[in-house]
Amino acid sequence: MPLRRLDLLGIERALADWRSGHPRPLVDLSRLEHFDAYGLLMLVLEGSRCAESGGALRLLLPEDPQVRAGLERSGVLPLLDDRTWANAPLRGDGDVPLVAVVRTEAEEAVTDLVDKLSALLRARFPFGERSTHLLSLAMLELMQNVPQHANPKGAPFDPCGLCALQELEDHVHLVVADKGIGLLGSLRRNARYRRLDHASALEAVLVDGASRFERPGRGGALRRIRQLVLRDDGEFCVRTGRGAFYQREVEWTVGRVALYPGVQISVRLPRRLFQNSSRR
Repeated sequence: MPLRRLDLLGIERALADWRSGHPRPLVDLSRLEHFDAYGLLMLVLEGSRCAESGGALRLLLPEDPQVRAGLERSGVLPLLDDRTWANAPLRGDGDVPLVAVVRTEAEEAVTDLVDKLSALLRARFPFGERSTHLLSLAMLELMQNVPQHANPKGAPFDPCGLCALQELEDHVHLVVADKGIGLLGSLRRNARYRRLDHASALEAVLVDGASRFERPGRGGALRRIRQLVLRDDGEFCVRTGRGAFYQREVEWTVGRVALYPGVQISVRLPRRLFQNSSRR
């Protein structure tokens, strides 16, 4: 089925097909109408998974010229594995991408990557110091989680940690994603959490601040970011394994979704916060 939306909901509908076609799934974007940072990073993760399994992601690119141009300007296409097949050349056009993307490979490089993205925010929103600081803090905490938790024992696979920042008409969108061992895999390294499933692991991390670390004060980054985002009327979503957590305002749910490795986090903050620094 052609994908019309490459975003959180569109990806959920597509994952069953991707899984059945692995490691050579056909991703039909020929009728694509909308994409966002979350959908684009999931596309890169899937390309990496296919290549790692000896296959190749197969892409049908958008027929709509404007959508096709937007995808080429997204800043993401150059990150697709070179074994990815497409029905036309994959180009990364434009000096200023629509989505700023960085790759998280080593913990010591995280600060430099966050500084790079924070500088883009400060240049774009010079009067939004408070919200820029919040998003920079979220980037730092979430990106550090990738080298710390996605593959803590250095197994022979690439967790493919990615971070994307996107400015849209009514909000600023931050996505941090990987294809590592996931929250459940990380928590189960702590004996007290070995009986958890994906959904209960999510709840333990996001509500109780659980971590694979025994020492007090370690872990808890996801819970802190969730609280800060909600304080500023944002939207927070985490997907890991078979579990998904979604919160907007005070309502939150934990649900069961199709199995996918790693952790994928979506944070949306109202754009108005970046245009007015007076809110406390």
